[in-house]
Amino acid sequence: MPDNHTKKLSLRDMLAKASIPQVKISEKAKVTRSTVCLVVAGRTKSKRIEDIILAEVEKALTQGQKA
Repeated sequence: MPDNHTKKLSLRDMLAKASIPQVKISEKAKVTRSTVCLVVAGRTKSKRIEDIILAEVEKALTQGQKA
């Protein structure tokens, strides 16, 4: 579930803010980087990939706050 860090950001902005490369998401989702690129650009939808992005961004932002 998105929190205040990610509510109003696009998927692309979330990945950039958390410094997560799309290739990391593609490896985690076991899809091609092209597929992730299409989802991030909004040209196709994938709830599963969007959920992976949200989870990875939240994890990265939470870890960044602890440091």
